Amino acid sequence: MKWLWILVLIGMNVGCYTQKIEKAFDGDFATADSNRMINNYCRSCHIHRDFGPVGHIEEKSLLYKRKVFRYATECRTCHYLEKQFSLNDFTRKTRRPEEANQGKFKEFELDILRAQKAK
Repeated sequence: MKWLWILVLIGMNVGCYTQKIEKAFDGDFATADSNRMINNYCRSCHIHRDFGPVGHIEEKSLLYKRKVFRYATECRTCHYLEKQFSLNDFTRKTRRPEEANQGKFKEFELDILRAQKAK
């Protein structure tokens, strides 16, 4: 019975973590807080464990020609989560410069510009 409670508590913490990450990618927090949460989430992966966020946005934004990406201040402009319902998890995705520069994310760009205009 003791182990069951431990598993329940762990599951609750994981659920809260997932919700916070989702909210960070949705822009529900201040930019600095969202970026920090997203950076920490990315570093939780073994591939990105040595990732250094300082200067990343400034450096990578130069690879983009489209306004929304070139002047981005948030990680979530280029990075997003794709829900994997079968695994009850997420896959981390990137809107890469090659695709963005070809205009493959025009609808996303329009959404960002509308949101900025509404502020």
